[in-house]
Amino acid sequence: MNDLKIAMFTDSYYPTVDGAVVSLTTTSRELKKRGHEIVVFAPAPIGSREALDLPDRVVWLPAKPFRKYEGYRMAIYPGNTFDEIRKEKPDVIHSHGIGFAGIQALLASRKTGIPNILTYHTMFNDAAPYYSPVPLPQDIIDRLVWYYHRNYLRRPAAVITPTDAIRREMVRHGIVPKKWEVLPTGVDCNRFNMSLNGDGVRDSLGIGDRKMILSVGRVAKEKNIRLLLSAFSLLMERNGNSVFVIAGSGPALGEHKDFALNLGLGENVIFTGFVPDDELPGYYAACDAFVIASKFETQGLVALEAMACGKPVAGINFRAIPELITHRENGFLFEDDPSSCAEALESAIVSGKELSREARRTAETYSLEKCTSRLIEIYRSVSGLS
Repeated sequence: MNDLKIAMFTDSYYPTVDGAVVSLTTTSRELKKRGHEIVVFAPAPIGSREALDLPDRVVWLPAKPFRKYEGYRMAIYPGNTFDEIRKEKPDVIHSHGIGFAGIQALLASRKTGIPNILTYHTMFNDAAPYYSPVPLPQDIIDRLVWYYHRNYLRRPAAVITPTDAIRREMVRHGIVPKKWEVLPTGVDCNRFNMSLNGDGVRDSLGIGDRKMILSVGRVAKEKNIRLLLSAFSLLMERNGNSVFVIAGSGPALGEHKDFALNLGLGENVIFTGFVPDDELPGYYAACDAFVIASKFETQGLVALEAMACGKPVAGINFRAIPELITHRENGFLFEDDPSSCAEALESAIVSGKELSREARRTAETYSLEKCTSRLIEIYRSVSGLS
């Protein structure tokens, strides 16, 4: 079969790293390994680009800072996107967002006739109340967001949701695309595995013999980190020999540090700041349990990465997470309540080897190889190339 050329459009990109960027980069790496060509269209960073160590060839879209969310840019300015697409001649345009870059992808597809597909990564209705430039009641925000979704998502040749839970939610809100596909971002089960050694990370953080609970991701309000801190405070009352490591940075970092101090958690909570991608496997290996409380997730790739390392995961019983975790079989589910979360954490840090092996087996069903093979099938289907 012929190799493909894919133009990937994204509303967020380096130096800012979020779930959509990780998904795009992970998938791109596997596609290139198979001989396919990737070019990324992304909002240009503010300031110098010379120091950026980028994993892909990039066409920068003229952009301005999004003042409500530090590090994010909006590709609102007209550029030479159409000319660049004509020059690149991709077989498929693959959007990873429905913001300004996503709109440019739709317009480029219409102008050139190159098929456009979309992977839906972000529940905008949940994030909008925190970052809307104009304060609006939640019901008004919901109506505006879903109106936009219904109009946007009917246009791509296919809409991919990472989990069926997200597809079902879209259907409930009246979204009717040309074609649905449910396809997660695959987890690299070679890179994330049960043989990794986390001693270096434990030593550098001063963990000692304490049980280490890990959270990975942007430190933002919609990630529900306050729930985790409240639950960890309850856990410390029962099991004082634990430490909670929050690996990541974001706009709510200072606020959550203050909240942890107010709870009296002190040295028992460690905020690492941004962790480079090549150091993440060591962090997963170092922990005794992983936790995710975000109700914002369309998949929860970090949970799969932890499971690939054989780590027990405590996850919130909402949206995508219950598709990954079966309670007490390969992890633990909890409700949006500190007591429920603390109970799940307590179970996770004492769980046995069989649960770890089951977590690993689950991750292998979402392997990067399997998911990328299916994505290539979708590319060939919409482009008419076989």
